[in-house]
Amino acid sequence: MELVKAYDATGTVLAAVTDWDAPSPCAEWTVRDVANHLVGVLKTFAAAVEDGTEVPDGDHLGLDPLGAYRAAADRCLVAFGRPGALTARHPFPFGPTLGSVIAEISLSEALVHGWDIARGASVPYSPAPEVVADVLSRAGSSESPDGAFAPPLPAPPGAPPLTVLLARLGRVA
Repeated sequence: MELVKAYDATGTVLAAVTDWDAPSPCAEWTVRDVANHLVGVLKTFAAAVEDGTEVPDGDHLGLDPLGAYRAAADRCLVAFGRPGALTARHPFPFGPTLGSVIAEISLSEALVHGWDIARGASVPYSPAPEVVADVLSRAGSSESPDGAFAPPLPAPPGAPPLTVLLARLGRVA
């Protein structure tokens, strides 16, 4: 998996944000709201693999959104890098889940929410092509069963992989 590349690309986006209150592509969420969600889920992923503790809702960004993001991403890398972490089952919101699956979800969250933040903040986003290909290879082409994403949209013919992925998740690139 390409977690370091995904986390780094999103970190680059966060470092460029100047308007945290700008609307994001996520309905009713600002850029800050999306970044806060992303940091919160990264903390949740790390905690699940570390010891299963719950991460409370709230402000995960504080006064240093980039620092908070980097700390959460680094914590995930350490947690996923522990011997046996990817092959063991860990407590997770939808039941005991393999660490490798939690890491895949983390990769997708970093990639897609990196785009959401970049789009809302009007800053460039250049995810690694292999990260996009990895997430796209596992992204379903049908609506998510829990309603986490908008219904899929058609991608334009010949669209680049990131555009195809975003369309599958109901986002317009």
